[in-house]
Amino acid sequence: MIVIGGYVNALGLVRAAAARGIEAAVVSTQPYDIAHLSRSCAAHDVVRGPDREGSLLEVLLRRAHERPGWLLLPTDDEALLTLARHRDRLAKTYRVAAPSWHVARTLVDKQLLLEAASAAGATLPRSWGPAAPEIADRPEIVFPVVVKPRIGYRFVARFGVKLFVARDRAELLRAVERLSAAGLEGAVFDLVPGGDDRIYAYCTYVDASGTAYDGVTVRKLRQGPPFFGVARVARTVAEIPELRATTLALVRRLGFRGFVAAEFKHDPRDGTFRFFEANGRSVIYNALLRAAGLDIAALSWADHVDGRVVPWSATACGGTWINAHADVLYSALWRRADPVPLAKLVAPYVRQRIDAVWSARDPYPFLTQWARSARDGGRALLRVS
Repeated sequence: MIVIGGYVNALGLVRAAAARGIEAAVVSTQPYDIAHLSRSCAAHDVVRGPDREGSLLEVLLRRAHERPGWLLLPTDDEALLTLARHRDRLAKTYRVAAPSWHVARTLVDKQLLLEAASAAGATLPRSWGPAAPEIADRPEIVFPVVVKPRIGYRFVARFGVKLFVARDRAELLRAVERLSAAGLEGAVFDLVPGGDDRIYAYCTYVDASGTAYDGVTVRKLRQGPPFFGVARVARTVAEIPELRATTLALVRRLGFRGFVAAEFKHDPRDGTFRFFEANGRSVIYNALLRAAGLDIAALSWADHVDGRVVPWSATACGGTWINAHADVLYSALWRRADPVPLAKLVAPYVRQRIDAVWSARDPYPFLTQWARSARDGGRALLRVS
């Protein structure tokens, strides 16, 4: 198995593969990656630079004779698109856990995804239209709003955040101008109120026959950064039928095969679950899903390599998943903008928990992650002084 990307989600995959006796390699794409440091990682390559698609393809083709029949698993949207675009070529040697280009493009392009989700019956946030300068002149807009990019990973690479929030017309115009200056497209949406703990994800696996097995519903408790980041504390909850129905309607409309996580936010204004996005690759809380019975590495291997998926059942998972590194850092950095009461901050740590990175048998990724933060934090303090 070759896991493409090396962050926390990739670490969960290589550890899950090792537990099944499956040899795993990692292609690291970011300087903060840690999965390749795991004792569960048998080999790794590094892809950097502006042309990551070309570099990744070159590495995979160069390694093809060493790893015939290995399964390729993406952990980010850019990797998903690369595997989908070159799927026919890569499939001559590898087993490719990526959909067709049309499906992958729809999942990554937020405009196409929202159109497909709407056609599948999903309830969406209100859209105010394309992120163009004239949008700020529309008198009917109700603030605050969010400016969301059409292609998320390009936006994050440029700005380090997932979206912009505008609380008035001046902020909206500035956000649109920043987006335009970066050569990116986007749209303006209603900001669904409420904290991170109103965000839910329905996760399942769809096999080659189109069968979707028992899913796992995840509730985020805290994100990094707060409001518009990725999960840093989460837990499983009882299934919400509406989320399952919407997710399955979407994947069937797309003809999707593989792991999918569809994300919704519960709107306190009317009680609806508003669809935000769907990921057709692994997510950061893989270890939580595995504890609940949804083992992405094992299911992908069974589907693409063994040619069958054994029906499985979700299990009750009483633990809370914590990415302690992100939780501590963002709790400190956002202590004024998003203060978390001490009792609420500590509560997940004193209950049954699932650590995203820490493992006594495999400590090096955790130690390296914290050592980098201590080093970078020390340098920042020196620059300030």
